[in-house]
Amino acid sequence: MEQAAILAGPQARMTLLAVTAETGSGVYRHAAISPRRAERILERAERIAHESGVSCSGVIEPEGPPTQQVLAHAAGRDLLALGAPATSWLGGRFLESVADGALDVLAAPVLAARALPAGAHRFPERILLASDGLDGSDELVDWVGRLAGEHGSSVTLLHTIGVESHARPHRIQEQANRLERAIDGACEVRVEVGAAAELIIDASKRDGSSLVVMGSRRLGGLKAIGSVSRKVVHRARCSVLLVPPDWLAG
Repeated sequence: MEQAAILAGPQARMTLLAVTAETGSGVYRHAAISPRRAERILERAERIAHESGVSCSGVIEPEGPPTQQVLAHAAGRDLLALGAPATSWLGGRFLESVADGALDVLAAPVLAARALPAGAHRFPERILLASDGLDGSDELVDWVGRLAGEHGSSVTLLHTIGVESHARPHRIQEQANRLERAIDGACEVRVEVGAAAELIIDASKRDGSSLVVMGSRRLGGLKAIGSVSRKVVHRARCSVLLVPPDWLAG
């Protein structure tokens, strides 16, 4: 909740959604989450939003399936933020299911929100920005620069080189210069060789990153199996923000 409020900004209006997914009827009617528990969750989330200066409203959705309901409510929004208990197998599966669906159909960024890593004091204290150096990545770099500048975040710019990718050192250095101007300080730049998803995940763990930001190409079908962004959002220990290519240009 706090992370979504920070990314949305004080001028945003948030909708807090709890899907109870009620099934059956009469004495056999039951819900995946009890309505009373959903109310308590939304009440706490609303308090957090108000403390962050963000206007919000709560919605309890009784219908299911949960994934379909979340995606239906998220249509036309500027950001979809998802959270699930890190220790819950069911919660983790739910987050992955909704994130996968969102990457296929939504035109807005998707935030997979997780608890801050050990030693982190605030969000987003340390940002890991994965850039492929392709067209459209400059806009993502500029957006991260503004975010980091507003919150005093440090930024590591990571460029990976794999079997099917090529190094773009000049483009990456230009992006690093843009970041340094935006945050009024040094930006660490890394160019590493190997599988992109593994390198991004390892770097976020090693650095104690509180947020990984990367673009999403919205690959579907069999291509999605090898999607770097899907692997990172599923396996990273910190929060991950996936930004579709057309969102920043829109």
